[in-house]
This record gives sequence, C-alpha cells and structure tokens, in this order.
Amino acid sequence: MDQAFLYCVGATKAGTSWLYRTLADRPDVALSAVKETHFWDTRDPDARRAQIEAFERQLRRFGTLCTEAEERGQGWKVANMSRRMADMNRLIAMMQDGSEEAYLNYVTAPAVAETRLVGDICPAYGLLSTGTLSEMLGAVPEARFLYLIREPVSRLWSAVRMQADRQLQPGQTVEQKAHNILHRVLNKGVETHLTARGDYAGTVARLRAVVPAEQLRVMYMEELVTDAGYASLCGWLGLPEVRAPVSEKVHEGQAIVIRPDLAEEAARQLASQYAFAEAEVGPLPDAWRARA
Repeated sequence: MDQAFLYCVGATKAGTSWLYRTLADRPDVALSAVKETHFWDTRDPDARRAQIEAFERQLRRFGTLCTEAEERGQGWKVANMSRRMADMNRLIAMMQDGSEEAYLNYVTAPAVAETRLVGDICPAYGLLSTGTLSEMLGAVPEARFLYLIREPVSRLWSAVRMQADRQLQPGQTVEQKAHNILHRVLNKGVETHLTARGDYAGTVARLRAVVPAEQLRVMYMEELVTDAGYASLCGWLGLPEVRAPVSEKVHEGQAIVIRPDLAEEAARQLASQYAFAEAEVGPLPDAWRARA
C-alpha cells in the first residue's frame, strides 16, 4: 500500500468525529464521505445484515435531504449529499461482498497521487476482541492504531446525553431523560454498553496484546484538540504539520450540566480508569485531575 493506513478505534464520544472532520478536510488525506464503515465489528452474518439495513435507511435519508436541497436551490448541499450517497452505495456493496479485498478497495478508493493517509475511523472497534484486532492487523500489517480517551465522567455523560436525545419521549426533556439514564447506569447496572465503551484499560490491554508498540498510540482527547497535540499526531502519522480547528466541536450535543451527586458517583465508579491513564498513558490533563 502506497499510503499510510490508520485505524482509529475509539473511544466513543472521545473526539473521533473531530478527528475525522479535521483529517478529511486535508488534501493529503483521503477518507470516505461516510465516517464509520463498521466492517470489522459486523463479522457475524446477523450483525452484518442489520448494519446493511441501517446503511440503507441512511441512504434513503440522504436522498430525501438531497431532494429538499434541490428544491431550495442549495447547489452546494446537493453536491455534498450526492457525494455521500455515492459513497454509501459503495459501502453497502462492500458490506454485501464482505471480503477483506472489497473492504480495502473501498477504504483506499478515495486516494489520489498526493494522498499520504487513508483509514477507517470507527469507535465501535474499541470493543473488539483480540482475535478480530489480529484480523485487522493481518489485513494491513503496517497499519497504525489510534485510541483516543477522554475524561471518563465527561465521556460517559456525553454518551448518555446522545442516547437520551435519541430515546426522548413526549413530555420529557433531554435533561430529565439523560439524568434518568445515568442514574440507571450507575445504580442498577443496566445499559452497560455506555460504560463498556469507556473501559480504557480493557481496550488498551487488548490492543497491546496484538499491535506492535510502535504502531499503537493512546492519546488524550484533551491533548489532541490543541495545536501541539495535533501536530504530534501528524508527525506520528507521517503528515506535514498544519493548523487544526482546535476550537471547533463536532457532535457535542446539548450543553446540559450533570447533577453533582451523579457526577461524584460516576467518578467513584470510574476511578480505575483515571488510575490506569495516569500510570499507562501519561500525566493527566487538567480536566481529568479536576475529577480524579
């Protein structure tokens, strides 16, 4: 492969969308118009069929948005949605094929002569087994694996707010729904997928068991979204340093303040993640120290 290859495997709500947007805007990086392929976390046939159906629903939504943009005379939006629809059609075809060859062809298809980096950014990959991570490395032996981690309570609260927005019922506010969900997560042990995606220690252990040390980077999100942090990442990826939109936020959701009692309980239950990060990743950023 002529270009460097990046797997960004999460964590969920830890800056992967910001990274995708920032890299996709570079002329020397070629990423699909659809951020998450979900190729490696849907190897089971039932999961693959469900993911294809989800992509097909998204494709229909893109078509509706494209038609509405045409009616409003929004040529720029028509062009953007048309590009996303074309990529979605290619993605669906790749998923239906299901082979590693089809996957690599899909991921590398946007590359041109000046492209220095291609890749796959999908937070769901942070939950994968060592067996599947080994398959990923086997498909691209020289690939670099990036795992972003965010202050644990903030990451959990962001994920909870996103779920609350999706599950909102008539008569509820997002704030009420989010606090109800977080209370259940912390006190009843339900909706464990929300906390599993923030098990940094577990994910890093699986990554280290498979990925050579020089091809793996675990990075604080709070470090990434600084000029120095982004420049450091570019150097690791072999990209020329450019300024990044460090002040921009992507998919941040509604700015709802977490209840202090729930924040304290979340920090207590997530204490092992703070300890892991300080011991294994490096000095904690200020946002982490405020809760640790």
